[in-house]
Amino acid sequence: MKKLLIITLLTPVLAFTCKQKKAGATEWLEGKVVRTSCASFVIQVLNNDAIGTDGWKDMSNKDITYDNVFNANNKCEIPNSIKAGDIVKFKITAPQKNDCIVCMMYDAPPEAKYDVKNISVVDGQ
Repeated sequence: MKKLLIITLLTPVLAFTCKQKKAGATEWLEGKVVRTSCASFVIQVLNNDAIGTDGWKDMSNKDITYDNVFNANNKCEIPNSIKAGDIVKFKITAPQKNDCIVCMMYDAPPEAKYDVKNISVVDGQ
């Protein structure tokens, strides 16, 4: 009887426990393009705090600190019309091997890397 009571009490708790949703290819994200260079394409995610690196310092811009930033692994697939300061919507996937050619300059990008898909500038900018 004691086991039945414990199971009865734990069932509602376990049934309604929330799991953090992982961002992926199905979730639209919104972000601000922080930096573009020949070596990196850094985006700050604005609508999901679980994505990216926190406390990243942009060494090329007076060490300004950003949270929720990542480096686009596939920067050569991102249109050249998207510039730093643009607000964009996009989807991400795990980084894949790609044939992007980047310069050999090291500009200390964030540790987090994702492939960016379906990126476009948000209207009204």
